[in-house]
Amino acid sequence: MINTSLPIVPQDSTDQREIFATALVRQAPLPERLNTVLLEMEKVARDEGIPVIGRLEGAIVRTLTALRGDTVTRVLDLGTAIGYSALWLAYALPEGGKVTSIELDPERAARAADFIDRAGMADRIEILVGDAFELIPELGTYDLIFQDIMKHRYFGSDPSLATELLKLSKAHLEVNGFLMIDNAFCGGGVVAGETAEHSNELVGVRNMNTALADDPDFDGVILPVRDGLWVARRTA
Repeated sequence: MINTSLPIVPQDSTDQREIFATALVRQAPLPERLNTVLLEMEKVARDEGIPVIGRLEGAIVRTLTALRGDTVTRVLDLGTAIGYSALWLAYALPEGGKVTSIELDPERAARAADFIDRAGMADRIEILVGDAFELIPELGTYDLIFQDIMKHRYFGSDPSLATELLKLSKAHLEVNGFLMIDNAFCGGGVVAGETAEHSNELVGVRNMNTALADDPDFDGVILPVRDGLWVARRTA
């Protein structure tokens, strides 16, 4: 299994505003089969310390994806884990839409496939097992890319990989496509200033944030939800 030096961000925030928003999200109707599996996955994530985006951010990702209507049919999900974010993305897609999800850990990929099948989304989600840096160049372009691998060992070995992944994602994102990146605050480290514990992950995420903010081909913002969610549209 993958070890990480980053703290695992709780799927549910302790911020009272986010608690309130999450409670409202939980009232929203979902297909029973999907909701049953999501609830099970949330429990598994809490019990086993598996980082997932959680109910509030899942609803945000789903809503932003669905806002594009039928124009989003090809989605790339980087960091499957147990398949939680892939389910939210797939649920937002129109008929015929597909999520391609990449996971480095074969055990997690197998668990994800089981959850996805039981949620009734196997026809909408394809899991590829391997290194994103090796697999992405072999793929086509996408209408939306969701990155959630900042906590992986990639960035503990070389901070430049965070910016390299941004470049790779941009190369496979259609113009007017959306890029979403979780953990833009890197466990809170990017806003902790000099009190933050120095790490390659933190250096990498800081550099990635700056590169994305400075890129004239993107128009985006970090939503200050949980550990920060980049939402950016490729404009050119």
